[in-house]
Amino acid sequence: MTLPSLHVERQLSASVDLCYRQSVPILRVAHPSCSATISLFGGHLITFAPSGEKSLTWMSDNAIYDAKTPLRGGVPICWPWFGNTGQPSHGFARRQMWQLAKIEETPEGATIQLELFDSEASRALWPHRFHATVTFTLTHQADIALTVTNTDKHPWTMGGALHSYLAVEDSEQVNVEGVGCQYLDNFAAGKQCPAPGKVTFQEPVDRIYTGAKETLTLTDPLGNRRLKVNNRGATSAVIWNPGQAAAVKMADMEDNGYLKFVCIEAAIEQPTQVVHPRQSYTLATQLLDERYQG
Repeated sequence: MTLPSLHVERQLSASVDLCYRQSVPILRVAHPSCSATISLFGGHLITFAPSGEKSLTWMSDNAIYDAKTPLRGGVPICWPWFGNTGQPSHGFARRQMWQLAKIEETPEGATIQLELFDSEASRALWPHRFHATVTFTLTHQADIALTVTNTDKHPWTMGGALHSYLAVEDSEQVNVEGVGCQYLDNFAAGKQCPAPGKVTFQEPVDRIYTGAKETLTLTDPLGNRRLKVNNRGATSAVIWNPGQAAAVKMADMEDNGYLKFVCIEAAIEQPTQVVHPRQSYTLATQLLDERYQG
């Protein structure tokens, strides 16, 4: 992964600059505890690293920064649905320009909150009113919380995911633990399958683990790193790696890109979560290098 070269537009706080890469506005965080980049397009965490370390997230070198195409890598926000349960795929939130709501800094890190409101364009795709915020609390770990509030007069249902692409040295050598004992296989029309104790990636993987623990562990022996993924508000964990054959067909992914990441997603895979008027729901994930665990 090559970090994008960024044009600095202006300084927003002691640790945060507003930058651009092509058409995409990006917040660049350079705090003593960590570094990060966040795209306003999509409300999307691009990179995050504890100070002096490599990014915990993978970003494609072929990602398209035209402020129209969803970015490949990082942590996309899939909302208000996941997958192809609606159109466009994975919802419209990752295709919208979010607005900066606040920046707060402490000696421990930086907190950045973005917000998105319904619009005429969003209501044409999903006929409901809402207010969404995504809050990034960045210290030695990355905490991402998507909170959606129903500002309509009737209940509505939602799905979604925080689609974390986690950086690894070689996906075929890593494993994920904490997934539970069964999964739905998206390569077999959602067939329910028994699960071994670990997920490995010698073959393409697209699975919904309905009994996953809140904490999943990614072990990357070649990278000498263990990452903890702590999910909250999810009904399942989606584990995904496309494999070589699919990767070469993706214009926004390098042919060998599949070797450099695995996805562990906090997901509500079907739009079944009911949110009543004036109520809110939060879907959250935490990315943590085990070496920094308190």
